[in-house]
Amino acid sequence: MPHVNPSDRGPAALASAGTQAFDDQRQVLLELLVDPPRDGDAIADLAAALDRPAGAIAAAAAGLAAAGLAERHGDRVRATPPALAFESLWPVRL
Repeated sequence: MPHVNPSDRGPAALASAGTQAFDDQRQVLLELLVDPPRDGDAIADLAAALDRPAGAIAAAAAGLAAAGLAERHGDRVRATPPALAFESLWPVRL
C-alpha cells in the first residue's frame, strides 16, 4: 500500500503542508485549543500573539471553520467541540 501524506487526506479547506497558510492554520488551532477564552479569541489578538497579519489569521480561521475545527462569530473565533474533544484525548499542548 503506498504511503499517503496525512495532509493529503485532510479536508480541502485545510492548506497544503509546507505552506505559510498551513503553518498559520496549525498555529491558530493550537492557540484555540490551549487555554481558550470562553468567548473565543479576537482575530486581532491572535494576529498579535502569532506576529502575523490579521488577514492571514482570518484566512486560517476560515479554513479551520470550513474543516469543522473552528467556528467564527463576528471577529472572534474558537475551537469547535469536536476539536476540543480531540485535544482532550490527544493533548496538543505538550
